[in-house]
Amino acid sequence: MAHGMERPRDVAGGLLVVAIGAGFLLFGRELELGSSFRMGPGYFPTLLSGLMILLGAVMTALAWRAPHREGAFGHLPWRGLLLVVGPVLVFGLSLRGLGLAPVLVLVVLATAWASRYARLQSSLPLALGLAAFCVLLFLRGLGLPLPMVGPWLKPSAPAPTAAPAPAAAPAPAAAPAQ
Repeated sequence: MAHGMERPRDVAGGLLVVAIGAGFLLFGRELELGSSFRMGPGYFPTLLSGLMILLGAVMTALAWRAPHREGAFGHLPWRGLLLVVGPVLVFGLSLRGLGLAPVLVLVVLATAWASRYARLQSSLPLALGLAAFCVLLFLRGLGLPLPMVGPWLKPSAPAPTAAPAPAAAPAPAAAPAQ
């Protein structure tokens, strides 16, 4: 039995996680770490970056040792990929226009549709509950300046008609001559 890369997709995924963790670690060097009792702005990102590197290395090592499966790079689940990446783009591009609540309902329903097992009966209450929770948390609790329902969904106000011009102010009286 030849030794080498047995599951190339998992090895590539593990190396990608290591690379992302290393990137965050590299760019987070400028932030002050602080200590465990007085954490600086770079403490938590550095900790998470280290964990990502460790987990990526473990994923790579386990995938390298695992038995080989045919067609490791064969089938790519396009539906799932598009329905997970697409809603992230929709969220970013339409948050200000649609508002937080409607865009969250759309995103949750679309990502749930990526699974074969998701049904509308279970996805719709999840979407509505998550949207309500996020509105309460981000808009009410944290006071973020986001619209709950954006201008794209609000009925447009009728254009104001031309108002009559205000009457001119009377000219000041001339002072009597002396």
